[in-house]
Amino acid sequence: MADGMLSGIRVLEFGYAWAGPLVGRMLGDLGADVIKIEQDSARGGHLPDDPALRAALDDWRRGEEVEPTLRASVYPEGQPGPDPWNRAGIFNKLNRNKRGLCADLKSESGKRIWRRLVEASDVIVDNFSPRGVKSLGIDYETVSHWNPQIISVSCTGYGHTGPFRQRVSYGPVLEAHSGAASATGYAEGGPMKMGHAFPDPVGGLHGTFAVLAALWEREETGQGCFVDLSQLQTYAAISGELLLETSVQGQAPTRGNLSRDCAPQGVYRCRDERPDSRESMDMWIAITIEDDEAWRRFRRVVDDPRIADSRFDTVDGRFAHHDELDLLISEWTRPQDRFALAERLQAAEVTALPVLTNGDLMRSAQLREREFIVEWDQPGVGVYEYGGFPIRFSDQERPEMRPAPRLGGDNRAICEELGFSAAEIAGFIADGTLADEPPLAGGR
Repeated sequence: MADGMLSGIRVLEFGYAWAGPLVGRMLGDLGADVIKIEQDSARGGHLPDDPALRAALDDWRRGEEVEPTLRASVYPEGQPGPDPWNRAGIFNKLNRNKRGLCADLKSESGKRIWRRLVEASDVIVDNFSPRGVKSLGIDYETVSHWNPQIISVSCTGYGHTGPFRQRVSYGPVLEAHSGAASATGYAEGGPMKMGHAFPDPVGGLHGTFAVLAALWEREETGQGCFVDLSQLQTYAAISGELLLETSVQGQAPTRGNLSRDCAPQGVYRCRDERPDSRESMDMWIAITIEDDEAWRRFRRVVDDPRIADSRFDTVDGRFAHHDELDLLISEWTRPQDRFALAERLQAAEVTALPVLTNGDLMRSAQLREREFIVEWDQPGVGVYEYGGFPIRFSDQERPEMRPAPRLGGDNRAICEELGFSAAEIAGFIADGTLADEPPLAGGR
């Protein structure tokens, strides 16, 4: 147990973007030996899997300067450095606690490596399309012949069956296709997507659960299995009352974030915390009033006769005059500090919390005391802080944080573990089966 709950379990991860790599990261945090396999022979060479990093590398491969906005969003201090494929913050955040193998699995030598990997492993995770899975030879039908105990968890956008099975997707597309975007935004406006690709982590966490459940089942039966996970369905499954209301009422729910039970409920603007800055920053507080007693407690804190209007005494009255009430509350919160105001309201047993920025989260005393903010020294990058493992176990230490693998950084060690000789490994490197950097434009 000292090495983690999944010590002794080997996972082969073919992760792209966010969903697949998150599965591998969670399993790696739990102690599994996760081997991240990167290869893309269809594009003429070995490339890391993050879309933003690929875009940056496309500029780099053409000998062009990486676009500044993309550079700032990907690289520490906005500097690609001499090996940008190893310095991407997005990639390094998602791929801690893994080893890295960069191999062309479609070559004859690559197929030999792949078969030995399958025979020596427990789980395969991918979030490619079914067509991509079949093309690479990582489909369950193929691998189960080599290892009947192998577990394959495929986190595709639409699943391996149905008329959309061969469609590729990204989180914002799935958000729209799931119906969630149509319920997000202002009542008088159009659909709005969230600020990040939320279906990706939802699919990734479902995929992690699927791996753990399949491992448990294998302990009982001794047999492996194939798990067909649709990210569209995992996202639709968390939509709660949205699908239920459509089923019962026969029409889509009203767009907007107004509660059906609590009034008022919303986010309200607070004082700008950078008054001397040339750029203002919106600051907000979230407030929810659950019932009439909570309203009376809130009203005492506000101490404004307009808020004390008898029209607002009951939840029905507050719903009827919600817009007017929101304006009054916003006028009251606007000059106040969000943190101090949240403390006052919490002290009065009113549900309220400041809306936090990413910077606030990194500085959060709560997260730091629970050791959620972690750091590691990424080779070639330096020491940075990241979000850590979110679960604490009473009989486990905090998971060790090992740096993300450099591209192909464990090629030799993994091939040696599989029984290949030094001469064979040298041949794999010479014929391009193994690589530790992407090719330059024009084959340079």
